[in-house]
Amino acid sequence: MLQMSSDYENNAYIAALPPSLTRPEWVQRLNFKLSRDEAERKLSHQERYLCALRVLRFFRAGARQADFARGFDAVLREGYRGRDDSTGAHEVRMHAIASARETGNLQAAGAPIVIRNASSSALIGVPGMGKTATLERVLARYPQVVRHNDGQVQVVWLKLECPPLGSIRQTCKAFLKMVDAVLGQTTYQTLWGGKHVSDDDLMDAMVAVANIHSLGCLVIDEIQHLGKAGDEQHVLMTFLTTLINRIGVPVLFVGTMSAFERFSKTGRMGRRAIGPASAVWHQYQPRDDQWQTFVRELWEYQWTAEYTPPAPELLDALYARSQGVVDIVTKLWFAVQATAIDDNEASGGEVPELITVKLINDVADVHLAPMERLLKGIRENDLKVIAEYDDVRPRNEVFWTSLKDRDGPVLNRHMKTEEADDESKLGPAYIGQSSAVVRDNLEWREFDEKKIAEVMRRTSAIVGPPDSRNIGQYFARIEEVIAEVEAEGAKPVRAVRPSKAAVEATMVEGDLRREDRDGLPSAA
Repeated sequence: MLQMSSDYENNAYIAALPPSLTRPEWVQRLNFKLSRDEAERKLSHQERYLCALRVLRFFRAGARQADFARGFDAVLREGYRGRDDSTGAHEVRMHAIASARETGNLQAAGAPIVIRNASSSALIGVPGMGKTATLERVLARYPQVVRHNDGQVQVVWLKLECPPLGSIRQTCKAFLKMVDAVLGQTTYQTLWGGKHVSDDDLMDAMVAVANIHSLGCLVIDEIQHLGKAGDEQHVLMTFLTTLINRIGVPVLFVGTMSAFERFSKTGRMGRRAIGPASAVWHQYQPRDDQWQTFVRELWEYQWTAEYTPPAPELLDALYARSQGVVDIVTKLWFAVQATAIDDNEASGGEVPELITVKLINDVADVHLAPMERLLKGIRENDLKVIAEYDDVRPRNEVFWTSLKDRDGPVLNRHMKTEEADDESKLGPAYIGQSSAVVRDNLEWREFDEKKIAEVMRRTSAIVGPPDSRNIGQYFARIEEVIAEVEAEGAKPVRAVRPSKAAVEATMVEGDLRREDRDGLPSAA
């Protein structure tokens, strides 16, 4: 860890931040390596399938992730350097903003309310290269809320996912709702988030709240959606520039390649989006050291009954079918293992669990078919085609659906046996095992217990409790549910005690929660 620079001494906002890290320390901090025991190869087919799901959580940081993390740390510290943290100075800033709001000049060009050291940055890249995952792991290192002894409540960072239409109203209301959520209140939504509040008043409120809580950095993910509603793009970008210029709040934009066009159309913001955390993440090249390190480490997370060494032609096949996109190669690697395991089980052991170039290509032909246009665009560096793929969620849903619906001669030969096993595969023990996989995934994403419970409750209401047959569909749908829950803010799991009927509606045959024929006696 690095010593604090004299530039940052005697600043309580900066003192609240953890020490800066070197690039090697950031790599170590960001990496998420999985557990794997060689003895797990002897587990049952289903248990090894569940083990293979771990690869979807694999995160291997390298130079680009460390550079971004170090840049984000610099953005935070530099932004706070221009803001005096003394109570008197904070009150002066609040008074200046209140006066500007009263005269209608808050968003007008004029002298900054702080000595401006803030800058904006933009992290743009091909979808699936781990931008959001990296961002979330970086943000997790910093406290989000700091309560100072003098009564100030500092919000270090706020991550806002740009609404699908990216309108001014949606963006400002989402901001107020998010601040309320992290502070455990509804104050700002009540004061300034009403239906009849004008767009200008909403923007003024957003500036005021950012100043009240000395916001360290506003992160706007999915920036490609910003300003899609009519002609609001220029107005919204100009407004965000006000945050930077007048009250010194850095803004970090994160988005896909289509965001390039939005920045170029708004030159004022585009010129400013060159801060320390700025980067463009293209797909990895086949001989890139970071790709080679990533794919070789990924390869070792292998749960087939027999280990297949990483021969060059196999690694080349993985690259050819994923084009160096992290999200795609990770899903492909899981699907390859799942197919090898399933075909061995369905054939009664006749088909060996070996990974071959043919297997990789066959699996990719089936499960990556909906992504072929994107992959072709990446292969040919066609930015126009790449820009069409702004949202990874539909792509993820199609992938998991393809796994769920996977069929073929090996499986069909044994379909009667599979049907005979259906009942046993839906018992409480099986459901509990699959639920543990889902919970493990959500805990890794640092969701608290209430959020995990709410996400799983809603997803189970749609597709049923997680089990071996619907786990793919479950993971596909859970992303939509997570987005829905996060959009609502910190919502309690249940506001009232559930009725007996509501409890029993979640049960399956043989559910261990059923204490007698009448259901749970503790239910209302």
